[in-house]
Amino acid sequence: MCCWSVHLSAQDAPVLQLAIGADSIGVGEPLTLLLTSDEPLSGGRRWDWPQFEPGDSLPQGWEVIQVEPLDSNASPMLESGMRRSQRIVVMAWDSGMKVIEPIALADSTGAAASTAAQLVEVGFMALAADAVPKPMQGFRAFKWTWWERILEFLPYLIGALALAWFIRWAIRRWGNRPPGLTTEIPTPIPEEPAHVTALAMLRGVETQKPWLQGAGKEAQAVVSHAIRLHLHGSFGVKALERTTDEVAQSIRQAPVRGLDPGDSTWVIAILERSDLVKFAKQSMDGDAHLRVIRESIAWIERTVPDNGSSSSEEEHSNPDDAHHHE
Repeated sequence: MCCWSVHLSAQDAPVLQLAIGADSIGVGEPLTLLLTSDEPLSGGRRWDWPQFEPGDSLPQGWEVIQVEPLDSNASPMLESGMRRSQRIVVMAWDSGMKVIEPIALADSTGAAASTAAQLVEVGFMALAADAVPKPMQGFRAFKWTWWERILEFLPYLIGALALAWFIRWAIRRWGNRPPGLTTEIPTPIPEEPAHVTALAMLRGVETQKPWLQGAGKEAQAVVSHAIRLHLHGSFGVKALERTTDEVAQSIRQAPVRGLDPGDSTWVIAILERSDLVKFAKQSMDGDAHLRVIRESIAWIERTVPDNGSSSSEEEHSNPDDAHHHE
């Protein structure tokens, strides 16, 4: 595998690199690819990550057999940037010198960065030095006489008769049980609504104020997760496992029922601001942290779905909450 040295720079274009696990493999042997990008966050530009699914075919006869989740972290190469990486396992079914063609990171204007082509030799697996046919395994002689066949199947017949007798006995015992003897089914505990969990997270951060101890990045991570949890649980937007760019693209492409355009714009801005603090190492003063948290609390309370109205009313009737709003 390739490795990258830590060097901070202020570039304004992304860099995409591909590392391969080996330069020669056997037919049908898996090959691990590591796709890594360093993307600047300044300027508001975003790039689309290439999509792979198990079963996809790549040029030169490569087949994708496994795709690990996409990972995002702060870039060690850029002063203000994000690093995304993903492992992909591929396999080739014929031999020869095969090329893994360039993979591109693109935006609306076209390919912004691409990997270099990689050459891999695919050969047949070598046989062992003393390769000889192995003896037959699991061979058994057939028993042709009727008596031998009866003796072979007799244990199965006895087992089937014993099982039938047990089932009959269990049915009779159940039918003769004393009256009034019933099995109580425990009442399932309802799952806590997403907006209740999100509000609890935000109010906990509002009370603890972790940015006063230098944990502003952690505070914004909680804000981002609470917003995503409310979007996922209350509006059906798959926001927990997606990047901010993917969530913003989903919201912009199709209106979300229950969110007006102003709310959508506000949500995208909050998530992007949290990314800048988490990944780009930007700082916020205490008042800014507190303002973002209170705006998020107000937005969640205002957009609670209809089926969660009773929970919302209970929250407002809590004396601690009334004191908090004061």
